Amino acid sequence: MAARIRKFIKLIGPYPYNPYLLFLFFFSFYFSRYIRVVAYLPAGPERWRAGGLVLLASAIPAIIFSLGSILVTRFRFWSSKSTIAYVLEVAFFQYLNLLYLPLINKFLNEKLGYVDKTILALSKNIFIASLLLVLFALALMHRAERKISDRLDLANKLVGKLQSEREGLVQSDERLRRHTSQFLHDRVQSDLMVVGMKLKSISGQASPEVNEVIERAIQRLENTRAADLRDLIQILTPNLEAGTLQSALEILLEQYMATMEVSLKIDALTEKLESELLLGIFRIIEQAMLNALVHGPAHRVQISVTTSAEGVTDIIISDDGPGIAVEAATAGVGSAIIDSWVGILNGSKEIDSAPGHGYRLQVTFLK
Repeated sequence: MAARIRKFIKLIGPYPYNPYLLFLFFFSFYFSRYIRVVAYLPAGPERWRAGGLVLLASAIPAIIFSLGSILVTRFRFWSSKSTIAYVLEVAFFQYLNLLYLPLINKFLNEKLGYVDKTILALSKNIFIASLLLVLFALALMHRAERKISDRLDLANKLVGKLQSEREGLVQSDERLRRHTSQFLHDRVQSDLMVVGMKLKSISGQASPEVNEVIERAIQRLENTRAADLRDLIQILTPNLEAGTLQSALEILLEQYMATMEVSLKIDALTEKLESELLLGIFRIIEQAMLNALVHGPAHRVQISVTTSAEGVTDIIISDDGPGIAVEAATAGVGSAIIDSWVGILNGSKEIDSAPGHGYRLQVTFLK
């Protein structure tokens, strides 16, 4: 029995006040009670006037409770964890509301000829019953609010987890690129140099025909080491602190020039962004170009990166490929990397595509 009493007391409260929910609850209660006054009036200015008066009459008790909850929360000098104090607080404001009822009935009677036939005399039984009703309503509102809050917390945790996983994907991708770049720089370049030196050491010791083949091989190795390998390293890990985004992207786009026409436009303010932001722009364009080649194929691609004076950067990549219904698009690794960078940049992504009408990707973020 004692356990049930404690459970009942715990159900009563105390609960923290939410002024917005309190206003909504009491306004809805009184408005639904008096709105029938308007239904009996003819359409036109008279009905609109009656509706305004009902809104006013319904808002006053709602304001009493919501404003009172704010004042009590801010200025109370007694414990907010006391059930007795909590019940007394609610009882006080409910008493004010019951005192207000005769006034509102008189007001509506004078203005609209409304007569409330419901018997609500200010008696002890009516007061206790209405107090229990309000306490029960507050308990329900709090529990509903808690459930919504718990769901929002869970959603925020899932969003945070997704964001963390996306950042982990980008970090893993960049780490793999750095390791590959370092391997190409330290190991492959040195091996090519050693092979070239050994070929040079035997050059001139064979017939002219063999020497010519050796010279061509040495020249090819030097071109591969000095140009092709350098560009590949630059694509894997672009040095955007020493160079520009324009130059880094030109090296990236050079490999696509044989199969498609690519135009690139980057304004001066974009080049002044931090290196991490520039790397994000580079990776988004890199994946978008790969998608245009693999899933298109596109013949023409237009790339525009602009940054406004307010710091808003827009990345727009559009192509003339076959396009696809946006809802039918499937997410792959490239899309996941783009989404990850969009999340890291705290930006937004918009896709505009339809079968036969090309593909357009726009990413916007604020530095």
